[in-house]
Amino acid sequence: MTRRLLPLLIAVAVLAAAPAAWATLQTDRATFRSEAAKGIAAAHTYWWDSRHSWYDSFLNDQRQYPQATVWSIVPLFEAIDARAIGSPSTKNKAAVKYFASKAERYWNGNVKPHGGYTPYPGDRNTSEQIWFDDNGWWGIAFVDAYTATHDKRYLTDAARALDFIANRGWDKKHGGVWWETHRTRKAGEALASGSALAAMLYDKTGNTSFLKTARKFISWGNKHFIGQNGLYRRSDTDSTPMGYVEGPMIGANEVLCLKAGDTAACARAEFVATESLQRFGQDVNHGPQFDTIYLRWMLDYYRATGDARWYNLAYHNGLRAFQNARGKHGLFLRAWNGSSITHYQAQPNMLQTHAAAIALFAWLGATPVPTG
Repeated sequence: MTRRLLPLLIAVAVLAAAPAAWATLQTDRATFRSEAAKGIAAAHTYWWDSRHSWYDSFLNDQRQYPQATVWSIVPLFEAIDARAIGSPSTKNKAAVKYFASKAERYWNGNVKPHGGYTPYPGDRNTSEQIWFDDNGWWGIAFVDAYTATHDKRYLTDAARALDFIANRGWDKKHGGVWWETHRTRKAGEALASGSALAAMLYDKTGNTSFLKTARKFISWGNKHFIGQNGLYRRSDTDSTPMGYVEGPMIGANEVLCLKAGDTAACARAEFVATESLQRFGQDVNHGPQFDTIYLRWMLDYYRATGDARWYNLAYHNGLRAFQNARGKHGLFLRAWNGSSITHYQAQPNMLQTHAAAIALFAWLGATPVPTG
């Protein structure tokens, strides 16, 4: 039995209780893998814009600047990464390399102090508003691209994102990570994505400079950014916790636990995971674009600890998305409870909404199922 496994809770989890359940999970894992592949292909069919040789943010997008922003396309990047991690065929790894090469076009070397990833591809404006959490999510996707392909180029791409967060996003006077370059607020999502990115880069490279950054971010968060129920805050003005903040912070703490032998980080990861489940419940409903991030990290935490609660949480919501979210053309354009996506900080016909479900399917397809 692995560290922190809770036998009573596991025993009552139907999904890991019996050989029949295990067989069902195996079958459903294959289904998720298949649906991820279909969904990635569908994204290309319906959102690809031949004018720009890239994806648009919306179906049939006729705006002046239709190409997908970092935030709108990062779940597709993750879906393609996860598919190749779970099914490392030559074709799937080539798809990662192709997408990652296009993702590098979001880099703007003109941004102070050393460049950063801007929201729109090819932008070279130095005064545009740039989001630090975008750089975190994009950097994480590049680390996942490395995991899929073992091409160290993508670690360099990821490290550049972290450099931008650490040097332009970190408040050098008071600590904390700004949400964006206009410095309107300190943001949980920027702290979380930056912490997870730094921890991942340390995990992949062993470079202690990344460990130092991860510790700095996490330590500040533990001292100054704890809100309701002992979870990380949404912002410096809002103590509300959000799943897509808690998930990456769990992952960052768990890397420090396993890789750096930090027992306090072990305890913190376990506490935040347990409290998040209590707070957000089994049916996560922040919105697909947010929930897929949370659940990806819960699957990572399951792999690290062997605790099937976290797999079951992701699996349960994968089934919800599969059963309820499908809309026109067979695309996943609805919320995972079947309601309109407009209730969840999104608009109709967004690539992001479809890709969020596909990314969850791909991570489920890449994750071994509990064996009981």
